[in-house]
Amino acid sequence: MPRVVIDRDRCKGCGLCVGACPKNTLALSKDINVKGYFYAEQVHPENCIGCRMCATICPDVAIEVFKPNKEGVEERIYTRPESLTANNTHYCPGCTHGVVHRLVAESLDELGLRERTVGIAPVGCAVLAYNYFNCDFQEAAHGRAPAFATGIKRVRPEIIVFTYQGDGDLASIGGNEIIHAANRGEKFTVIFVNNAVYGMTGGQMAPTTLPKQVTTTSPGGRDVEKTGWPMRVAEMLATQRTPGYIARVAVHRPKFVKAAKQAIKKAFTYQNEGKCFSFVEVLSTCPTNWGLPPLKALDWLEENMIPYYPLGEFKTPDAA
Repeated sequence: MPRVVIDRDRCKGCGLCVGACPKNTLALSKDINVKGYFYAEQVHPENCIGCRMCATICPDVAIEVFKPNKEGVEERIYTRPESLTANNTHYCPGCTHGVVHRLVAESLDELGLRERTVGIAPVGCAVLAYNYFNCDFQEAAHGRAPAFATGIKRVRPEIIVFTYQGDGDLASIGGNEIIHAANRGEKFTVIFVNNAVYGMTGGQMAPTTLPKQVTTTSPGGRDVEKTGWPMRVAEMLATQRTPGYIARVAVHRPKFVKAAKQAIKKAFTYQNEGKCFSFVEVLSTCPTNWGLPPLKALDWLEENMIPYYPLGEFKTPDAA
């Protein structure tokens, strides 16, 4: 019988795994853990089919999945990737930054790139990313991660370099940096996390905030006549003549998480082959600043963000 093991002290009680389980195997506890959160637990283990949907959507890497092989010997079929440390993240419950971290880490592991990878952390919610990735890391000034990446990659072209940036860091103060790095065809990878709001500083309007979306600096909703329309960064970069890989994905449902991993892995593969600049925009949730429970935030992303920010590949080096 498949078995799910949940680290109750890592779990922040977001309930994303409960919502993703197709067999109603999981539920939130009535007790709280050492951090004061309710935690997920397997209440109907007999229903588990070992599908790993719970682990796929978990933002806290709190779930391991075990399943008997053909000989009946239990094997671990899902655990924390080697490219992540064991540190608990500081992200809010239900924040999907943790999911994106895991996808980057799994891609590095599967491609065998971890030991020659350098990541660059932004200013923003992911400012402490260097605590969570098990590879070399640098911290960049606000918006300047592409400039850091350019310098590192030009001096050490044999290593893998990636930036991990939010919409405030990349699309606002760092807009100049990302446009010119892409136009120059710098051969590093950018992971751009778009949650349509400034997360770390209190939920202010970002360049990616949707029309009529309420934030702390647009309490009446974003007025596009005064502030302009939300920036579609992937589409903007895709118009440049320079060859590159440009894609947009989402991480609000397990099937979308799997597609996101394929795009991220492809981006690192293009870099590893020395082909081109690669950029993956990830639509992510911010339950705290959206004022929504984590599960409702997933629905909000699907109903509001994806219609404005369509998913897909906008540019590939072969088609450039």
